[in-house]
Amino acid sequence: MRPVIETASERVYPAFGEAGPGSPARKITFSGDFSGKGVRMRIRRFGIAGAVLAVTIAVAALASSASASPVFFGKAAVGSTVAPVKFTGTLGAAFLEAKAGTKITCTAGTSTGEVTGPTTGKNGVTKFTGCETSGVECHNAAANEIDTKVLAGTLGNVSATLPGIRLFDEKEGRGGILAEFTCAGGAVKVQVRGSVIGSLSGASGKTVEEGKLATSSKLTFAEKEGIQKYVKFVPGEGEAGEEQLEGNTGAGFEKSGQSVIATLKTTPAGQLGVTK
Repeated sequence: MRPVIETASERVYPAFGEAGPGSPARKITFSGDFSGKGVRMRIRRFGIAGAVLAVTIAVAALASSASASPVFFGKAAVGSTVAPVKFTGTLGAAFLEAKAGTKITCTAGTSTGEVTGPTTGKNGVTKFTGCETSGVECHNAAANEIDTKVLAGTLGNVSATLPGIRLFDEKEGRGGILAEFTCAGGAVKVQVRGSVIGSLSGASGKTVEEGKLATSSKLTFAEKEGIQKYVKFVPGEGEAGEEQLEGNTGAGFEKSGQSVIATLKTTPAGQLGVTK
């Protein structure tokens, strides 16, 4: 039952600890002196059990709001689930670096996909162009072009105020193969598996009411010597678990890091926002 306000200083609540509907209500009266030298508040007829429960609820609410996960929201219905929003991306120079030091570089690329829910995406495909390693071309499509498999994505926070997206094979899930291609005229076969997290710019507000739609966003994947910068989300603020990419050029899988920045725009532009 909702509290009924009787006056500016009195409310009626259901009696805490008493059984069943129809239990007698207790009147709680607050009065005080807010003179600046201290605050004196008298709470009359408020049971200890009620006070403990009220404090517990308040703490739980604060903890919940402090650890809220980021969400996507759309122009058509801010704060509610919307129809899938499609996006395209333009990539700058990219490379995949194995922990042992091997690098596969690409000069540019494009991407497509769609956001399907508050924290999910699917149908993502990235095409890397101008790809080679040690001067020999790599491809699985046209010459020097590498297409990923169809990817899914989940949204989470990589820091207290910065969201990120984890990408992985849509069919196999996390741990599955993201891309397969060959280099040096087919002499070297390469597999890339696992998942990869990049930070997402353009977020605003901690709630959808505070958020703003973005004209574009940058999805940034960063690594150093084969180790991805982000391998997990902040606990409680995204999909759980730690994982990064691994590459195999014939000698077994080893940790590998992806470096690239993708500028993403919805079609038409300005149809999507994301909270922090």
